[in-house]
Amino acid sequence: MSQLYASLFYQPQVTEIFSDRALVMYMVEAETALAKAQAEVGVIPQSAATVIQQVAQNVLDKIDFDALAVAAGLAGNIAIPFVKQLTAIVKAQDPEAARFVHWGATSQDILDTACILQCRDALAQIETLLQQCYQTTLMQTEIYRHQVMIGRTWLQQALPITFGHKLARWASGFKRDLDRLETIKSRVFTAQLGGAVGSLASLQQHGSAVVAAYSKCLGLSQPSCTWHGERDRLVELASTVALIMGSLGKMARDWSLMMQTEIGEVSEPTAKGRGGSSTMPHKRNPVAAAAILAAANRVPVLMSSLYQSMVQEHERSLGSWHAEWLAIPEIFQLTAGSLARTLDVLKGMEVDVDRMKNNLECTSGLIMAEAVMMALAPKMGRLQAHHVVEAACQTAIENQVHLMSVISELDEVKQHFTLDQIQQFFSSDSYLGNIQDQIDTVLQEATGEIQ
Repeated sequence: MSQLYASLFYQPQVTEIFSDRALVMYMVEAETALAKAQAEVGVIPQSAATVIQQVAQNVLDKIDFDALAVAAGLAGNIAIPFVKQLTAIVKAQDPEAARFVHWGATSQDILDTACILQCRDALAQIETLLQQCYQTTLMQTEIYRHQVMIGRTWLQQALPITFGHKLARWASGFKRDLDRLETIKSRVFTAQLGGAVGSLASLQQHGSAVVAAYSKCLGLSQPSCTWHGERDRLVELASTVALIMGSLGKMARDWSLMMQTEIGEVSEPTAKGRGGSSTMPHKRNPVAAAAILAAANRVPVLMSSLYQSMVQEHERSLGSWHAEWLAIPEIFQLTAGSLARTLDVLKGMEVDVDRMKNNLECTSGLIMAEAVMMALAPKMGRLQAHHVVEAACQTAIENQVHLMSVISELDEVKQHFTLDQIQQFFSSDSYLGNIQDQIDTVLQEATGEIQ
């Protein structure tokens, strides 16, 4: 992505993890672990592994990245020219050790393992941001748990809720995201080492032992078998990240709609130069929501390419594997950027409680029609109560009067309820159901009181 847009869509730490320099660093880490593992098992001399590890400490400064980029276009992947450069750098220090660089491995082994290492570090950043969003949302849930506002369905005013309940639902989503991340780590963060066709025949009888040592060196799970052509681990990982992105998109959609001039219940944080218009001085646009929603539109398309890439040919594929190189970094970067934007909004969101109260009354009591119907239902049956209240609503709309004034004049209502009771039906505070119980449960989950 252009650096002009990076601050709008990305997050610096995750962007750095997926930079060209970082990718090569992770490939160096994989090659170093390979040499160390093979020396431990006795496949290559310990002296060679020692030299390779020593060279790796400052090899990035000796890599010709421009030449690497040109050669990658000819070779079909970056690993082939990278191994040539690494071998040459090792050879300059110790020709004998250079013979054992990349011993028995194939390009995909190094690139897959580097990708896993990238994803592991990027996911740690995402998890930190996710945890911060979760904790901030819990705090805001406590603050606004009793702040009544209108709940909306199909973009129409429906029934009263509280702003704390909306926040609690967001917090509950963050909790599920965190739980998902925890459950997949041991499964997806798995080393890749299989050689040309996954058999590690080049290592003869030492293949399994090398894989075990290699995985341990990298702090990754040991695979039961090679997974060159089976991409479910990476797709599961990306899918889990994409789920986070989808949830963030839902939240951004909510608060951007609540920022509409006619609603005005919340606003994104203020800052000099933020949310302005090039032509309308009065504008205060939801710029964080715009970036998050753009990312939420983009990530599903990227995921589609990953799902399609699962259909691969035989032991190693042509093209399908390569598509991951474009999609996975973008999914992680867009999600990390969106988490950072969301955290900023959650921390600094401006809430207009007066507008929330005013918006509860903009239908002149119609939002309490269900409450009135449910009060009448035990007296005359639910269907008859529905007919009575529906007709009253129509009368209130036609005469442009408050629904309570129509309901309080109906004989079938007055014979069962006093005026004070009827007035209570129209108190939004009295028709919130089990919202506070739900909020309590979300808060208790966060403290571990509910397992």
